[in-house]
Amino acid sequence: MHFKYRAKNGQGEGVKGEIEASDQSSASASLREQGLYLSSISKVSEKKFSIPLIGGKTGLKDKIIFTQQLGIMIKSGLAVVEALHALATETENKKFATEINDVISDVKGGTTFSDALAKHPRSFDAVYVNTVKAGEKSGKLDEILVELAIQLEKDYTLNSKLKGAMIYPAVVLTALVAVMILVLVVIIPQLKLIFDDVGVPLPLMTRIVIGLSSFLQHYIIYLAIGVIALAVLFKYWLKTSRGRSIYDRIRLKIPVLGSLFKKTYMAKFTRTFAGLTAAGLPLIDVFKTTKDVIDNVIYQKAIEEMSKKVEVGEPISKVIKDCPLFPGMVGQLAAVGEKSGNIDVVFKSMADFFDKEVDNMTTNLSTLLEPILMVVMGAGIGFLIISVLQPIYGLVNAI
Repeated sequence: MHFKYRAKNGQGEGVKGEIEASDQSSASASLREQGLYLSSISKVSEKKFSIPLIGGKTGLKDKIIFTQQLGIMIKSGLAVVEALHALATETENKKFATEINDVISDVKGGTTFSDALAKHPRSFDAVYVNTVKAGEKSGKLDEILVELAIQLEKDYTLNSKLKGAMIYPAVVLTALVAVMILVLVVIIPQLKLIFDDVGVPLPLMTRIVIGLSSFLQHYIIYLAIGVIALAVLFKYWLKTSRGRSIYDRIRLKIPVLGSLFKKTYMAKFTRTFAGLTAAGLPLIDVFKTTKDVIDNVIYQKAIEEMSKKVEVGEPISKVIKDCPLFPGMVGQLAAVGEKSGNIDVVFKSMADFFDKEVDNMTTNLSTLLEPILMVVMGAGIGFLIISVLQPIYGLVNAI
């Protein structure tokens, strides 16, 4: 059951929040154990339908704030449960607050903090859980959480840059399609009436454009339904192993964008590898966990193969050098890290390097893509203009 309460702490300050318990007596007892003096407590009525609790992951921003504050609170001497209680009360994300309360209940029941987090994979992925687990084992949970928050913040920045880079070409191409549809549906039919009245022989290009215009006028609804159906089929196709593999392979070969994706994957791989290694996670677990941070099955399969080779005793630097998906410098610097015993520091330096590379590429992406987009736009609009001007020019000559 879910209860809402108002209370005062040992300093006489008013606090309020929510708590999960089997009944009201258990909830009151749990709050008293935390040193709170209850003013009121009441059961929260369960809603049959609640938008915030439906699917989806907790936002990365919420997770960053949660991790930062939890690390600081634990470093200040607060127990994990007390810190979680404070964060569950403060967060505005109701879904996330409910998950934190579930974690509190599990920890109170004797479950380790990392295992309690693992029960909520939509909010706490394998990287997060394994990093926390390493922090628990080493006794440096506060330090690990602070470092994890920094890593999450860099991931957020990287994802924001990547999404921002995708917006420019998407907007330009959408505008081009919208203009062409407008011309074909509104302007071309008017010109067709004029051409029909004059009786001028129409060139092939003009007949093609008029045919497209007529098709859109009569079948635009069916076309829209067809596009939606294809989108749904494409979504299901991506869920198949073969479909996802083909799609991810194509993404890597797209001019300009393919290079950006590769650098992004390297930034995520090296940063996660550095964080997990510094946390003290075994190398096999580091590889297995790092695999999941890259959203590309081609790279995931490659890292899985690397993990198997490391498991039988091959050096990290060698398995990375043997993988064609990884730049040569990654393997070379990994060898330096192995010899010096500071592999986490070396990988962190590489992560910073790839972050800068991604930053430079996203900053200059509009310049890199502009020639390609100009050619596409010029070809599309030029085709329409020539198809319209050809019969008009013929009409002028006839007069």
